[in-house]
Amino acid sequence: MKILLIDDDPIVILLQRKLMEKAGYIGEIQAFGEGEKALSYLKQNSKGDQRYLIFLDINMPGMSGWEFLDQLIASNIESSFSVVIITSSIEQAEQLKSEEYEQIIDFWIKPFSVESFQKLKQKSQLEGFYS
Repeated sequence: MKILLIDDDPIVILLQRKLMEKAGYIGEIQAFGEGEKALSYLKQNSKGDQRYLIFLDINMPGMSGWEFLDQLIASNIESSFSVVIITSSIEQAEQLKSEEYEQIIDFWIKPFSVESFQKLKQKSQLEGFYS
């Protein structure tokens, strides 16, 4: 499984990397400041047996996280995706919208912590990812 961080704030990406390290995450991590670049990467690099864990900010300039997710699903990429929404929005509508996507396994409101990453390891969708 590969990990993708998609957030327009480089400080958030740096924080995610540090907290993942403390939580014992291993493997390849790719970071993108724009949804368009992440989508292009996935279209070019995905293989049928590849699994991705995507940490996705929903409020980004240009392509929003929701638009990214809709285009990712529409692209029919054969790889499997587990998505964690990361947002500063406290709008209940955002949380409800996340429930419409089977790919979304968690919804985090910033700030998050090392405990957030540790709890994520217990998700059944990520079984076999951690040794």
